[in-house]
Amino acid sequence: MTLILENTKQVEFHTDLYEIIEPFEKEFSELNWLLTNQDYRILDFDQKGGIEKLNFESDRITFSGIELLEIIRNRKIDFIWCVFCGFKNDIPKLKKSELPYADLNSDIWNKPNEFLNEQSEIEIISFDGTSTIFKTKIKEIENKFREKFTDAIELKKTLHNNV
Repeated sequence: MTLILENTKQVEFHTDLYEIIEPFEKEFSELNWLLTNQDYRILDFDQKGGIEKLNFESDRITFSGIELLEIIRNRKIDFIWCVFCGFKNDIPKLKKSELPYADLNSDIWNKPNEFLNEQSEIEIISFDGTSTIFKTKIKEIENKFREKFTDAIELKKTLHNNV
């Protein structure tokens, strides 16, 4: 199931990734992560370290779950546009044309229950800094997310039909 969190006071900003994954932090740390289509703001420039892998110029950035958890737990980063895909095993080798993206991707709205990468276990999409779209194949993680984010609703095809 695909959930969307928007127009809520349950998060400080979209996507404060640590706040989003906090209910299933352990499971998050056990996956390998692919970050694509990223546009972000570092909100704690006075802090040092931990963000060396983030690169606006890169079309893909990969992290172990522990590595990404360390970054998002210790740094304040506002992901305005991004797609995070979590994989149980190795991150698949993808051609540039196969990389998941959020900006101008009508499939997010027209095919809400399809994963942008079918091998993903979890996908977290920040859409224009105004909403967080959350997909998981793991019911226990979905339940933990729903418990914390009671404002999250099921994303349906007609919700954002203007995209």
